[in-house]
Parts: sequence; C-alpha cells; structure tokens
Amino acid sequence: MSDAVVVARRGSMAVVTLNRPESRNPLDPELSTALLAAVRDAMADDAVRSVAIAAEGSAFSAGGDLRQMRHLAASPAPAAHGWPGAIVELHHLALQAPKPLVALVDGPAYAGGFGLAGICDIVLATPRASFALPEVRIGLFPMIVVAHLARSLPRKVLLEMMMTGQPLSVDDAYRLGFVARICTDTQALHAEADRYASWFADAAPDAIRLGRRAFAVLADLPAPQALDAAQLFNLAFFLGDELPEGAGAFLEKRRPAWADGDG
Repeated sequence: MSDAVVVARRGSMAVVTLNRPESRNPLDPELSTALLAAVRDAMADDAVRSVAIAAEGSAFSAGGDLRQMRHLAASPAPAAHGWPGAIVELHHLALQAPKPLVALVDGPAYAGGFGLAGICDIVLATPRASFALPEVRIGLFPMIVVAHLARSLPRKVLLEMMMTGQPLSVDDAYRLGFVARICTDTQALHAEADRYASWFADAAPDAIRLGRRAFAVLADLPAPQALDAAQLFNLAFFLGDELPEGAGAFLEKRRPAWADGDG
C-alpha cells in the first residue's frame, strides 16, 4: 500500500488515514488511488466490520491539488476526464459499500474533502473541523460531490455553499445533521470512533450490508413505492440466517453468534 494512506485497525474498525499532511491531504490521483484501494481491501476483509477515513495533519483534506488542476486545460479531453477517476470510483463504492463508513474530521474538509466526508454514513468531528466548497473562487464548480452532499444537506444550504464558497462551521454542520457528534479533541474523536466500532461489531453483518443498500433505494423512491419495495426487501431478512439467531439470542439472553464468528 502506498504511504499516501496508512491503514490501521481499532478493534473491528479499519482506519484509513490520508497521509499527505504537508500538502493538506490533496485528493490527487496518487492519494485517491491509494485511498480507493485501501477502502476496497477493508470492505473485502471479513474481520473488518466498519471502515473509518481519517487524516494526518491540520486538515482533513483540501480537495483537489490545484498545482495539478491548473494544467488540465492543456491536457487531452480523455486525460482531463480521467483525472478524478479514482475519487469518482470511491463515491460509487460508497453507494454500495457492505459496511458502515465513518469520517473522522479533525480539521478543515474543503471541496473534495467535504465530499469525502459526505460519502460516509457517520461524520464525527472536532471543533477544528469546518466544511466548505470554494471551487467557484477558482473558476470551477463542485460537480462530483453533488451526488452525496445533496442527500446529506438541505438543498438551499448546499447551493448557497456552492455559489458563495463560504464555510460551514462544525456547529452548524451538527445542527443540520451532517455531523453526528462533536468531540472535544483528537483523543475524544478516536474514543467516539471506538464506541461506534463496538456498536457496528454487535450488529448482524448481513442486516447492515443489505439494510444499507435497501435504505439507499427506499430513500429515493416515492412513499407508496417505497412501502411496497420495503415489504419485498423484508423477505431477505425473514428468510435469512441472522433473524433466527438474533431472535434466539435475545430470548435466551446470550450474545448472538453471527456467521463471521464475531458474536
């Protein structure tokens, strides 16, 4: 694995850490490719029950590397189109990820860095965190982040951020529901991540895997269709192996023994 990212384990949680602090963890092709590979590997590891994205240094991520982006106009169109390819693939992966994704934001998350936090199910942050989409100030519009952030923030709030470039404080991000918890410092941030990791480890793996996918489908359907689809989706749980084990464990007052052996 490239040292652009560092992967560690905290119990059953894999923590993938952006490791370019001297340049504010820019999402250039090298770092994005390493990040994509690390998250894919963690998702494929049966011993991993959740995945966190963190960052070294004073910034979570400043987004795309402007030193590279300023030269894209001189590139052939296919090269310019492919420049953000790895980060787009990561956004696609997040849509279908079989395990929870957690962002540990301990500094500014700007542009693509804001989008990186936005692909995660849970965002934990410290008071050092802030969020912004300043692309319009450099002649760009934040295209790739729209797909996830439009589902994470009120439409008008997001559009205002995109058109003005003004930052969102961690307190406002919490008030809007984007940030799940504000932790007092870095140590408290990781302690809170450990708490979430333990909750995810206690949950049934297939319930998380199938439920996360089902939620993404149901949330985008009109209510009548969502209800009908939900009734069908329930069959995967009613006829699966986890419900009998989970219900039996509850009634017998014991821990469930899930198929991955973590029970």
